[in-house]
Amino acid sequence: MTAYISLMIAIPLIGALIAFLTKTREQARVVALVSSGISLLISLIMLSRFDTSFTGIQLDEIHSWIPSLGITLSFGVDGIGMPLVLLSTIVIPLTVIFAWGETKEPNKFYGLILLELTGVLGVFTSLDFFVFYIFWEIVLIPMYFLISIWGGPRKDYAAIKFFIYTHIASLVMLLAIFALYFNAWQITRTPDFNMFHLLKNYPLLEGWLIPNVITIKDAIFIGLLFGFIVKMPAVPFHTWLPDAHVEAPTAGSVILAALLLKMGGYGLFRVIVPLLPFSDSPGKMITLLAIIGVLSILYGTFLALAQRDLKKMVAYSSISHMGYVTLGAAALVPLSVSGAMFQQFSHGLITGVLFMSCGVIQHSAGTRIIGDLGGIAKHMPKLTFVMLAGFLASLGLPGMSGFIAELLILINSYANLPTFVILALFGIVFTAGYHLWAMQRAVFGTFNEKLGHIHDGADYEIASMAVLVLLIIFFGLYPNPVLNMMTATATPLVRDAAGLVGVIV
Repeated sequence: MTAYISLMIAIPLIGALIAFLTKTREQARVVALVSSGISLLISLIMLSRFDTSFTGIQLDEIHSWIPSLGITLSFGVDGIGMPLVLLSTIVIPLTVIFAWGETKEPNKFYGLILLELTGVLGVFTSLDFFVFYIFWEIVLIPMYFLISIWGGPRKDYAAIKFFIYTHIASLVMLLAIFALYFNAWQITRTPDFNMFHLLKNYPLLEGWLIPNVITIKDAIFIGLLFGFIVKMPAVPFHTWLPDAHVEAPTAGSVILAALLLKMGGYGLFRVIVPLLPFSDSPGKMITLLAIIGVLSILYGTFLALAQRDLKKMVAYSSISHMGYVTLGAAALVPLSVSGAMFQQFSHGLITGVLFMSCGVIQHSAGTRIIGDLGGIAKHMPKLTFVMLAGFLASLGLPGMSGFIAELLILINSYANLPTFVILALFGIVFTAGYHLWAMQRAVFGTFNEKLGHIHDGADYEIASMAVLVLLIIFFGLYPNPVLNMMTATATPLVRDAAGLVGVIV
């Protein structure tokens, strides 16, 4: 069998090394585009060979690495990972095209983008917990440098804050992984970092971490959950995200929002939902997830409504939209979980358009402050069209992918979490409010003459945004290509979990 996944991961890694060695901008960006384009082609071949009716791991491959510790280079995809692989290989080439005019140290810039692609593809395909963690940490390094070198005035503060928050959360997650590993080793007498092996042995764990306070199983569950929700990020562990977005270059913001945040959601579906019914306090854990989801939806919405900086508004909207992912996972209904998975995929496309729009406005007008803009539609008609499409998709306009995702989550979560769904509905109203209000003040109305001469986005910038808009509309009208594979995986996953915790399916 062809090692599609290994090849798909290796190509951008090799491309990154070549890009670092290039001498000119033209060479670096061509290497980045070709490398990411090949990965996209491989992912499309994988998609053509993917059986959407099959619930298990497909296109799997295993390569021995450190057998004495039970570590293998084990890769595979299912309805959880395949859509995110596709999303990653779509977003990165379009980001490279959008940043085609980058002049500051282009060899490092494009090389770091390719390293990000290598990392996220490894996360979404690794089936060995040790290898999964390596890729999980790899993505921090290039993003740190993208922010600290190409970022705004407070780039050093934002980069360090991003690194500290996410790295500490990752270390907590690593402790939980080792706890799973050593306990499973004790039970089976065999060292094995295989993800499914460790999850299978989790129900057999017994004992207290702190007597009469927290059990070993609950401690492991919370440790893993902490690592994932900080990455999403969820309230109250969200404060690193707005700073990182505001200071990051546009390409960094797109990758951060479209791909890195999805790693946390991926962890919810790959690890947290399978473990949930076997924790010692499943009812409390479901309630905790639901509270975190609704808090993120409402808190992110109201903070977005209060922002003056267009990019910071979009950053808080991401926190709000990722709250729907947590809420859908907590409901433990097949279509709520597949809707949450679809929300990840949809948000990755939509947020790319939004942050690219903010970047074009910053480059042309020299500001992102909503009150200092106004009337730019007359001078930037192409940007206005794609930006409006992105905003309408983000607020959940029917016919676009965001509507499908949130509709599935809210309707199917109501049976098990009615109070939380009703609270989340308030977020929808205000989400529409801050999107439309921002468009009215920043884009339409009377032109602010203080802006001077401004110009529309470059053709390559508009083209990359237009492709994302077309995909948003396509999956809004015909979500089946990705939704079917998500539902096929979510159905048995949720059936097992829901049956044990006694919720309605």
